[in-house]
Order: sequence, then C-alpha cells, then structure tokens
Amino acid sequence: MPANKKPRKRHKYRVMPELPIAFRHSAEDETALQLAPHISLANFRMGIAEEPDWHTIAARLNVGSVAAHRNEQVEAYFTIEKSLDAIRAIRSRHERSGKWGINGDELKIIGESLVLTDELQKAVTRREMAEVIKYVFQTVGVA
Repeated sequence: MPANKKPRKRHKYRVMPELPIAFRHSAEDETALQLAPHISLANFRMGIAEEPDWHTIAARLNVGSVAAHRNEQVEAYFTIEKSLDAIRAIRSRHERSGKWGINGDELKIIGESLVLTDELQKAVTRREMAEVIKYVFQTVGVA
C-alpha cells in the first residue's frame, strides 16, 4: 500500500498565447525590417554585394508587389514590377559574368520601389503584412 493515499496530480502545461496580431511590432523592429534591403542596395551601389543581398532585395520587392496588388495600389504595383524585372536582370547578369553589379537605372527603380514598399508597410495592418509575407514565402517555397 502506498505511503501517500493522495497521489500527486500531474501538472498540465498551458500554452501561452501569442501576442495578438492586432498589436504592431516595435518601431525598432519595423525600422530594421525596412533598413535591411536599403543596406543591401547600398552594397550593390558600392560594388560589394553578395548573393544574400540580392535575396534580401528580391524578397522585399516581392512583399511590396503582393501588398500593392492586394491593396489596389496600381501605380505602386507597376513600379515594383519594373524593379522586379531589374532584379531579375541583375541575377542573369551575375550568372553570365560571375559578379554582382547594378546600373544607374536599376539602382533608381529599385530604390523607389523599396521606398514604396516601406510606405505600404506603414499603411497596412500587421495582420495584412503577416498574410502578405506568409503568401510570398509559401509561393517562393522557403517556408
């Protein structure tokens, strides 16, 4: 016969709820998310870009394209699509030459599109931005 007539109750672990999607992330996080592609673009301008810089810019432009399309921002959508053509041209030039480089027209259109994407990020809700990012990464096949 056990010494303790009342056995210990097993502890039930509760899953802590996540931060509600209605709350926006901190200003520092938002700035960091916006700043990374601009730093990558600066690396292209200085001639020190590498493949992760290309991927950072391409991912951000894809997010901007989907956000503009979903929010019916037609002019922004077409501008970002032009910059996606430019980023594809950069990739194909890299495959031919083995070096990452950018010309003035590509630099200008990609810079404008990154600014448009930053503005779209500020205009949409956190939930909408999360859905856009999830859609982009599922479509690309990363997540």
